[in-house]
Amino acid sequence: MRIDLLRHGDTGRDGYLDGRTDPPLSQTGWQQFAAQTKDRDWKLIVSSPLARARSAAEDCSRRMAILLQIDPDWRELDFGRWDGRERCEIATEPGDAALLEAFYADPAAFTAPEGESWTSLRHRVRRALDRLTANPELSPVLVVTHGGAIRATLSLILGWPLQSLWSLRIKPATRITLEVGRGEDGALWGELVEITQP
Repeated sequence: MRIDLLRHGDTGRDGYLDGRTDPPLSQTGWQQFAAQTKDRDWKLIVSSPLARARSAAEDCSRRMAILLQIDPDWRELDFGRWDGRERCEIATEPGDAALLEAFYADPAAFTAPEGESWTSLRHRVRRALDRLTANPELSPVLVVTHGGAIRATLSLILGWPLQSLWSLRIKPATRITLEVGRGEDGALWGELVEITQP
């Protein structure tokens, strides 16, 4: 089945670790989202419950008369004590600077203080993908989500290690198109079709 992963549009907070912190889309973010969904056709829209993804997904669902499902498994990683703070600010704090560096060097091994692990994020996204791929007749699907969940999807579907995914810049309103299926053994497989930047 074809899945379009669309990161929510700009919120005006580039450089912040906004996981559960939920700033609204900026005007630019709304324009980016409209441009990335214009003249497209999906049978289903699935969205994270966070407002910066959900509000645009709801609007798109109404305009295009497409069924919308809100799925909490597509929400962003919870950055715990760092959530809502600017990365450069965290990097200046003696207790957190080394942790932040370790987190970006190997996110599978290090978790933000009081935050969610990448393993947990991958499990959530795996559940969400299992639900989608159980209904291939719903293809194509638009998933409106976040940078962390998109990286977890690419790791699961394409086998890319999480460490290498930091080098992939997933700007706000980036759309990544995947062809996803299951082998005879039930394992997920996929191929990258297209990356469209705003």
